[in-house]
Amino acid sequence: MGKDFKSMVTRCIYVGKENDNVKKLETATEELKDLRNNVMKRVKMYEDQQKLKRLEKVQVWLRQADVAIKEAEEMLIRMMSSSSSNGSSMMSCHKMDKKLCKKLKEIQEIKSRGTFDVVVENSGIGGSMMVSTVDRDDQTVGLEAVSGLVWRCMTVDNTGIIGLYGVEGVGKTTVLTQVNNRLLQHKSNGFDFVIWVFVSKNLNLEKIQDTIREKIGFLDRSWTSKTEEEKAGKIFEILSKRRFALFLDDVWEKVDLVKAGVPPPDGQNRSKIVFTTCSDEVCREMGAQTKIKMEKLPWERAWDLFKKNAGEETVKSHPDITKVAQEVAAKCDGLPLALVTIGRAMASKKTPQEWRDALYILSNSPPNFSVLKLLDRN
Repeated sequence: MGKDFKSMVTRCIYVGKENDNVKKLETATEELKDLRNNVMKRVKMYEDQQKLKRLEKVQVWLRQADVAIKEAEEMLIRMMSSSSSNGSSMMSCHKMDKKLCKKLKEIQEIKSRGTFDVVVENSGIGGSMMVSTVDRDDQTVGLEAVSGLVWRCMTVDNTGIIGLYGVEGVGKTTVLTQVNNRLLQHKSNGFDFVIWVFVSKNLNLEKIQDTIREKIGFLDRSWTSKTEEEKAGKIFEILSKRRFALFLDDVWEKVDLVKAGVPPPDGQNRSKIVFTTCSDEVCREMGAQTKIKMEKLPWERAWDLFKKNAGEETVKSHPDITKVAQEVAAKCDGLPLALVTIGRAMASKKTPQEWRDALYILSNSPPNFSVLKLLDRN
């Protein structure tokens, strides 16, 4: 009886530890998926809009992230299956816990390497080069003026926090990337640190701190054992003595930057914080001194942008195609990213039926990457 009880207690300890690691692995996997999706979004934007080539190190990281996510999800499914049966021995629980810890460590390591200042290179030139899209006469119709406005805010002292807001797909990340890349390209930009953080819907202050830590070069191994407050203190100690530009992409709620250790920009440190959000309310909560609303394109400019990417020759190749093409463009709802990506997806469609199929797909689903895959197959 005593042995059985001791065995049961020991097994419960393992199961409890196992469950804790399961939750940690679930969280880490979701965070890696968010990061992977953001990197892929930036890569696709440049590939589709400017015909640039993704960096090899970015492609390798994306492959590693995909494999790790798939393996982690399969492991979690197996865990759920095994937990429904009571026949698992203490030894098998111990082995599974070791596997969970190993996979968790792998996910966290891949996640730590997923912050890229530059994700593409000019495919027509040997070697990598940083890409600044601000001065290009390209497909980012309607965004140049916004980029210029943000850039001017970066050069004046009376604006420290800038908020870019508007509906999803209107081009906020494109503009933020343009300004970020322009700063990186101009080495004499006056900033000691240029920091990019993808925030996402699942706000994680520690993740923000970890990204900032990498960018400011604090590589002390003691970092992982520090508390959130200690990390904030170290970040503040370094950033308070430097001029920095902090770009926060995809902010869904107020980010307590003081709690993260980021000094508020002021006339003395002349630092800048620029963020993107869908919400005017978030701009207010973040204390934005300059708010820039990004609007959808009016129909004439939207139609011109769509034709430029689908190809005038394709659009005019048949009277029926021209009519349906206008309806397809209208489904993009004036959103530059949708107009560019869907326009390019339709460039190879030469028959009215292919265009009608595309219109049917778009009529039943909003424009997104899944829809683009369907358009490519049809």
